[in-house]
Amino acid sequence: MLRPCCATWSSNVARERLPAPEPDEFYLADLVGLAVVDRDGAALGAVVAVHDFGAGPVLEFAPGAGGETVMLPFTEEVVPAVDVAGGRLVVVPPEGLLESTPSEPK
Repeated sequence: MLRPCCATWSSNVARERLPAPEPDEFYLADLVGLAVVDRDGAALGAVVAVHDFGAGPVLEFAPGAGGETVMLPFTEEVVPAVDVAGGRLVVVPPEGLLESTPSEPK
C-alpha cells in the first residue's frame, strides 16, 4: 500500500527537523530521483517532481530515452510498488500513455 507520510513540507523547515517516517512510509519528496521501472523491471526513466494540484499527487518522470516528461497519477493502480531504499518505483501506466505519437505534418 502507498503510504506517504506527509505530502510535502515547507521549504522553511529543515528536513532534519521533520519526524522520521515509519518503515512503510515516505515523504513524497523522497520519490524525486527514484528510477521508474515497469512490472518487468525495465527502466522507463526517473522521477523529476511530485506535484499536488489538489486532486492527489502526480508523479512527473523524465523518460530514459529522452523526450518530454510524463505525468502519472500517484495511485496504487498506477504505482503499485515504491522502494525508496532500493531507489525505484514500479509503474503500470495507463494504456497508450507511453506510446510515441507521430508528429503532425507541417
